[in-house]
Amino acid sequence: MEKSRVGIIFGSRSVEHEVSVITAYQVIKAIDKEKYEPIPIYIKKDGEWVTAPESFGEFKNNYPNIKVKKIFISSNSLAKEGLFGTKIKIDIAFPLVHGTFGEDGTLQGMLEMINVPYVGSGVTGSAISMDKIVSKRLFSGLSLPIVDWLCFSRNNWREKSNEIIKEIQNRISFPLFVKPSSLGSSIGINKCETLDELSFALDVAFEYDYNVIVEKALSNVNEVNCAVLDSDDIITSLCEMPIVSDEFLTYGDKYKKGGKGKGMKGASRIIPAPISKEVTKKIQDMAVYAFRSCQCSGVARVDFFVTDDEKVYINEINTIPGSLSFFLFEPIGISFKELITRLIDIGFERAKKRKEIRYSVSYSIF
Repeated sequence: MEKSRVGIIFGSRSVEHEVSVITAYQVIKAIDKEKYEPIPIYIKKDGEWVTAPESFGEFKNNYPNIKVKKIFISSNSLAKEGLFGTKIKIDIAFPLVHGTFGEDGTLQGMLEMINVPYVGSGVTGSAISMDKIVSKRLFSGLSLPIVDWLCFSRNNWREKSNEIIKEIQNRISFPLFVKPSSLGSSIGINKCETLDELSFALDVAFEYDYNVIVEKALSNVNEVNCAVLDSDDIITSLCEMPIVSDEFLTYGDKYKKGGKGKGMKGASRIIPAPISKEVTKKIQDMAVYAFRSCQCSGVARVDFFVTDDEKVYINEINTIPGSLSFFLFEPIGISFKELITRLIDIGFERAKKRKEIRYSVSYSIF
């Protein structure tokens, strides 16, 4: 049987660039080599698309001076510059770009425009989930519980910072979290307990995004996450409780605790989360509801806050979670290899369904 050629796309112009590299090479290592031929496609920090070595060790040891060849995209194929302009065709793309220009729907839209099947959520699900302002408004409309929050634009902050500070003081009490609206991996997030800290946190957050969220910091609370797999039937993973070293889950907690190259797998966590069966079921049901309502596909991790008195608040959805959250599915009998295979199958199936839709009509205009 001929192997399907899978374009593993990673890197890109994102502050989560390095996290994407780790996830990509975890997938390349775990993918079923008897069924698939992985084609590593690296997007450099300047946006240039190039080939990449299949060995993470080779990539890491020679980064950023890795030997690469530029590639370009043409309809229905990826082509590589080389002798005689030899083309490399892929059967399906596997986007593993975390954050901006990958997890926000832009890469998915490009792949749809050139008619390349791909793994994971589509344009709509990716864009909604990446933008915390949009997703929180959707959660609110769905009657999913969220913490008190406000949002502001960079222009608002520049033009009337004093009024914004007063509005935050009047509507949400300290302590607070300030977050860029469209970033992940806890980048640009700060906890504030004073006005000086709040002003500083807003300045920092606006360096990373045009829009910023300010939300109430709950007391006596833990983060609990649940992954969802859009297989033949929706599958929910076990819940996890990340172990934090500070007052919130930092970039270091997520990606540096277990050593280089381990990604989210290396973070400290408790699986299953030490919560009651009732709360676990509630979180799993809410995760599926949010997953479907945001029009997600493939795999996503839904993050929650759980207070000591068992109140549950939905936080956000990650449509390309670090390490694809494979460690949450392994305890229920789904290996990383099988997870990747299911995700590729889902991507092919969605592409097949898309071909059944009419995108043009015949009119005698000219």
